[in-house]
Amino acid sequence: MKKGFTLIELLVVVLIIGILSAVALPQYTKAVTKARFAEALTLLKTMKTAKDVCFLETGNSCDFDEMSVEFPNTDRCDAETEYFNFQCFDAWNGAYGPVAGYKKEKVCICYYDEEDVEGQNGTLVLSQCGGGCSEKEPTMDYAKLLNIPEVSEDECGCC
Repeated sequence: MKKGFTLIELLVVVLIIGILSAVALPQYTKAVTKARFAEALTLLKTMKTAKDVCFLETGNSCDFDEMSVEFPNTDRCDAETEYFNFQCFDAWNGAYGPVAGYKKEKVCICYYDEEDVEGQNGTLVLSQCGGGCSEKEPTMDYAKLLNIPEVSEDECGCC
């Protein structure tokens, strides 16, 4: 007699692998998205610190080229990474910059402080905005995923 696997045994193994991949894929997607946003959050914090230092030194709002830090793909007051577009000043609706717009979906992150126009001691917030960053609607709850507060588009206005 030849020894081997039956068709039923092979189907059970394929089914188990399918179930495991169905559970693992969403978790992998969340981890990848969180890593992309971690890069943006780090760069935003660096920009805010550099902007605050420049403001203290000069008394004026500063563009990227006036700061003592280099940013990726910088063109005056815009910077860009593979997944995000950055602006260094209050470009949208008076929200304090820096602002990061996610290229893949209508999501952006910015520093916002309602009582402080200059953004000193501002709060990092997320806005799932209605337009401008991308054409695609958000596919997940980014505020919950990143554990940062969400504001309306009008408050942050970064898209």
